[in-house]
Order: sequence, then C-alpha cells, then structure tokens
Amino acid sequence: MLKTLDSIMARLLFVTPPAKTLTTTSDKADQPPPAAERAFNISLAISGVRCIIQYTILPFVLPIIGVAASWATPISLAINLIAVGAIFFSLRRFWQTNYKGKWQYLIIASVALIFIAVFIYTDLTKIFG
Repeated sequence: MLKTLDSIMARLLFVTPPAKTLTTTSDKADQPPPAAERAFNISLAISGVRCIIQYTILPFVLPIIGVAASWATPISLAINLIAVGAIFFSLRRFWQTNYKGKWQYLIIASVALIFIAVFIYTDLTKIFG
C-alpha cells in the first residue's frame, strides 16, 4: 500500500525515486540526504523571508517610508508564489532521495500550502476585485 502511495506521489511530483531505500542500520539513517536537507533549508529560509516581508515590511515599513500601498499586494502575491515553488522543490528532493521522513514533511507542507493558497486567493481578489 505504502509503495503504491509512494509511486503516486512521485508521479504527482514528476520524480523518479531511487531504487534503493534508505536503511535504518547506519548512523546517518535519521538524517536526510544532503540534497534534500539543502532543499528543505532553502524552503525554510524562503518561508522566513516571506513572513518578514509579508507581516512586517509590507504593512508597516512601506507606509512609513512613503511607498504607495498599491505595491504591497503584488509583492505579497509574488513572494507567496515563490514560497509555493520552494515547497514543491523541497518535496521533490525528499521524494527523489527517498528520505524516510518525506510523508511527515508532506503533511506539514500541505498545511503550509493551504494557508498560502488562501493568501494567494486574497491577493488575487484585491488585484482583480
């Protein structure tokens, strides 16, 4: 059953997982492969920057320095789309490397994607009214 779900997710993410599964016998079995860890770290960094921009700079700093508020929504939309791309990139890395924690990350990524989808919808309704 899990192998079927793995192959379905791999097809949805357009990846081919390696034939060999990570084993739990080595000391590093609990650590993701370096490529997956890098992708995850990049995704977290983009998420952090997105939050700082969206919740601090756009609503507070731009009005203080006199930049028009009309720029806030397109900037917010752009950074949310970048965040979605980063999440998919890291998901693909976890599936490509067949990391054992990929399903746990998928749950967290899905929740984040739901929130970001709401933000994108809100931004699009502000832009196109």
